[in-house]
Amino acid sequence: MTYKLNHRFYKNQKSHCFTINEFHVLKDFAFKNLFDSDVFDNEIQPDHVKDSQDDMNGYLKGLFYSNKLSIDDFKFLNSNSIYFYMEGFSDSEQEWGDDKLLFKKLLEEFKEISKGNLDGSYLINKEWFSKESDKVRNREFTLYDYYFIIIWMDKNDESKLYISEWFSD
Repeated sequence: MTYKLNHRFYKNQKSHCFTINEFHVLKDFAFKNLFDSDVFDNEIQPDHVKDSQDDMNGYLKGLFYSNKLSIDDFKFLNSNSIYFYMEGFSDSEQEWGDDKLLFKKLLEEFKEISKGNLDGSYLINKEWFSKESDKVRNREFTLYDYYFIIIWMDKNDESKLYISEWFSD
C-alpha cells in the first residue's frame, strides 16, 4: 500500500455533507495507485458509515466502484478552479431553495480548510455518468442528489494526499 489515512474531517449541513481525508503517501506515489485499491469504495466514507458495516442497508456507500475508475474519469482543474466550479454548480441549480445556502456554507468551510494546501485538483462528478454506467452503484446513483470526489496533493508537502467526498441524499 502506498498511502495511509492520517486524518478525516467531516462537515455537514442537514443532508449536505463533505469529508476531507488526509493520507500520508510514499515518495513514489502515483494517482493511478488509487484505482488499484478500494479507497473510493470504503476508505473515504465518514466514520459513522464505516462503523456500521454490519447494517449497510441503512447507509449509502460511495457512488463509484474504485476498480472501475481510472484517472481519465477525472478532470484536472488548475490552481483554485475547484472553488469556482463548486460555486458555479450551486448557482446553476434552479431548485435548491434553502439548500443552496447550506451548500454555500459548506463550500466556505471547505475553502477555509483547504486554501493553504490546494493548488490544482482532480474532480469527478455524478452528473458525468448515467445510472447504467458500470462505474456507479445503481442504488446510490438514484439516492444521491449530487456526488463529487475531489483529489489533490498538498502544495506544501508532497507526502500528503487529500480526497474529499461531497454528497447529498
